[in-house]
Amino acid sequence: MKSNSLLSISIRGEIDTTYHTQQRSMFASGLAAEIGVHAFAVWHAIKSHADFQTGVAWPGIRRLCELTGASDKTVQAAIKTLVAAHLLRVTKRGQKNLYVARERMDVRIGDRVICTIVVDFVPATMRDKLAKLKGAAAGEIEADENVWAQVELIPGPSLELDAKKGTFKTVLKADEIPEVEKISPSQSSSSVAEDRKKLKELAKEFEMKSKSSAAPGHRRTSVPPA
Repeated sequence: MKSNSLLSISIRGEIDTTYHTQQRSMFASGLAAEIGVHAFAVWHAIKSHADFQTGVAWPGIRRLCELTGASDKTVQAAIKTLVAAHLLRVTKRGQKNLYVARERMDVRIGDRVICTIVVDFVPATMRDKLAKLKGAAAGEIEADENVWAQVELIPGPSLELDAKKGTFKTVLKADEIPEVEKISPSQSSSSVAEDRKKLKELAKEFEMKSKSSAAPGHRRTSVPPA
C-alpha cells in the first residue's frame, strides 16, 4: 500500500523557457575575444535582468558575482570593460547602479568597417529595431527618424563627420569595393535614379537633424553615414 501511494504522487516542477538571442558577429568580429570571457558573462547576466519594456537592469555586484562565479573585483573590472566597449550604459539612482546593456553592429563595405551602430538592448522592441536598422543601413527601407532614434554611431577608421551636412565621408580604394552582380542597362538606369532619389532624401533629413541637434537645449542625437 505504501509503495502504491508513493507512485500516485505527481511530481510538479518549473522550467524557465525565456531566452535572449546572441548575434553571431559578436564572435566573428572578434569582439567577444576582445572584451574577454568575464565581461562577456557579466554582459549576459545583466541582459538577463533587463526590464522587458525599458531595458533597465539593477542587479548588485554581489548578485553578478553569484551569477557568473567571478570575484567582486573581476565583475567591477568587467563592467568598466563593457562601458569602454560601448556594450553597457551605467547611471546612478541614489547609491544603486542602473545598467542598460547595448548591442553593437558593424556597417561594412567589403572588409572595411564604415561605422559601428550601438543600440540599447530593450527586449520589447529589439527584434523590430534591429530589422529596421539593418534595412536602413542596406538602403532597403526608408530611413525615417524613428529608425535612428536612440542610436549611437561610432565612425570607423578614416571616417570623418561633415558637420555642415550632418553626414560622414571617407575614401575607399577601388579594390576595397566588392563586386556587384551585373544588371541590364534598363535595370541600371532605373536603379541608379531610385538610389539617387533616396540619397537626396536621406541627405536632406540628416542635414535637418544635424541642425536641430546643434540647437541650444536640444538633446544630441547621432546621424547615420551617407
